[in-house]
Amino acid sequence: MLKYINIKPIEEGFKGIVTIPGSKSISNRALILGALSEKKVILKNMLFSDDTLYMIEGLKKLGAAIDISQDKKILTIEMKPQETLPTCELFIGNAGTAMRFLASYIATKKGEITLTGNKRMKERPIKDLVGALENLGVTIKYLEKEGFPPIKIISKGVSKSFVEIDCSKSSQYLSSLLLSGSYFKHPLEIKIKDTLVSKPYVSMTLNMVKDFGGNITFDENKNSFFITPKKFTLDEYTIEGDMSSASYFLGAALIGNGTITIKNFFKNSLQGDKDFLNILIKMGLEVLDEKEKEITVCGKHSYTAIDVNLNNTPDVAQTLAVIGLFAKGNTIVRDVANMRIKETDRITALNNEISKLGGLFLEEKDGFTIIPQDSYHGATIETYDDHRMAMSLALAGLKIPGIKILNPECVSKTFPNFFEELNNIYNREE
Repeated sequence: MLKYINIKPIEEGFKGIVTIPGSKSISNRALILGALSEKKVILKNMLFSDDTLYMIEGLKKLGAAIDISQDKKILTIEMKPQETLPTCELFIGNAGTAMRFLASYIATKKGEITLTGNKRMKERPIKDLVGALENLGVTIKYLEKEGFPPIKIISKGVSKSFVEIDCSKSSQYLSSLLLSGSYFKHPLEIKIKDTLVSKPYVSMTLNMVKDFGGNITFDENKNSFFITPKKFTLDEYTIEGDMSSASYFLGAALIGNGTITIKNFFKNSLQGDKDFLNILIKMGLEVLDEKEKEITVCGKHSYTAIDVNLNNTPDVAQTLAVIGLFAKGNTIVRDVANMRIKETDRITALNNEISKLGGLFLEEKDGFTIIPQDSYHGATIETYDDHRMAMSLALAGLKIPGIKILNPECVSKTFPNFFEELNNIYNREE
């Protein structure tokens, strides 16, 4: 295991070409939708990373035949039709999407399944989703701490047709029900209680269910989604490039005043994190060229700070924090309280590590402010086993000498070859 990696500062005016992987969020949704289809489904541009591999192994244990071609980035899935799932335990590491999406998938069948994960997963809340499934007639037991994994699901299928769910902590609870709801026994109404965070991820789910052949409508007056039971018909689906992964290279171009071409960048992406491009354009990033699946951007020697609400796109907040270190003015990030229940408490972790660099980080309950300093110094960066801490703080090393990233292999959660791609922006020949 690689204990650390040194990040070299880069000369301004650099030019590089990188390729981002397929989207984790879309890959794991597509795996669930493919499994529900109970016929052969081909998934192209598939991401093979820790989070998707946990999902793949879980579905295999539940009866899916899965063929993988990693070099071609193609996965074929065919779940065998079965009324009762095999009794088993599924270990899903710290893959939040796998934990939450599999819970509702299991509820479409009969069976007794245990879902568990690593230490951090056992600290990530699941009470709102568990409560919703229980109200739909599924029996679920907490095996350790109330409200948190591991859980044992004892399912005889969903017997009710109405549920209310709180999505103020995570939109994944709602996406879990929306993904599998087409295969519940009865038409389903899901009423949203309180506010809904990360709305673009719900829009992504709805678009994907529709693409696979599902039927979901939304009634604004009732604040409810309505799902009609319907079998999926799609045979093949192409997964977009990951916009969260793209954020690091968009940021690198701006921080380093360089030009980067990003391949596998989908112009008409379903992902909310595509809006990060517009945020950086407001700060000073320039788009030189944009094709259907490729974009070229250029930074500036000097760029301005921004005050922005990232409730819909919290996964780019760490990237923006590092970009803010070198901006003109204070960068303010608002309404991202759910950063605290991700792979780590990302707000506190950012405070710890940016402070090591000599940065000034003002921590709030649901956000933060970056106040640029005249100078910074190198440091050894703790990543907290959080892929986004490693990738975002690596960008600081493009400007600050002496930055060392600990446990760099944690990027395998979503972007296994991140540091190889980062290396591609150094001294690339025309």
